[in-house]
Amino acid sequence: MIKEQLCEYRELQKEIKRLQARIEKLKDSKYGVVADIVKGSSKEFPYTEHPIHVEGFDGEKKQSSINRVKELLTHRVGKSRAQTVEIAEFICNIDSVKIRTVFEYRYYDLLTWQQIAYKIGVTDESYPRRIHDKYFECSPN
Repeated sequence: MIKEQLCEYRELQKEIKRLQARIEKLKDSKYGVVADIVKGSSKEFPYTEHPIHVEGFDGEKKQSSINRVKELLTHRVGKSRAQTVEIAEFICNIDSVKIRTVFEYRYYDLLTWQQIAYKIGVTDESYPRRIHDKYFECSPN
């Protein structure tokens, strides 16, 4: 796992929420209204031909395109969730409690280095950053 993937965790969470909102919006969308002009004649004499404006719903075409977009969005949500699970597994597999705590505060709780230092009981904000960076230098991943 590289730092760039970990840094994307926050963006992945935002993307999942955004895509789910779009899927819900598509579920609520109505079928499209279509209009056309056809030729017709009067019911009574003289049977003169004249244009008639007709409106209706084009449900089948619109619904199939909506379903396709929903499938694509659902697929993207699945990919984003898979990436977040991969990141969570990486963090959970860190053996050291101290290092794992720093990673959880940084990536799950989105805390700054200063806030992390305060939470773990040190005054130097570079301490959690050094723990974080040293893990990447020493880890085989």
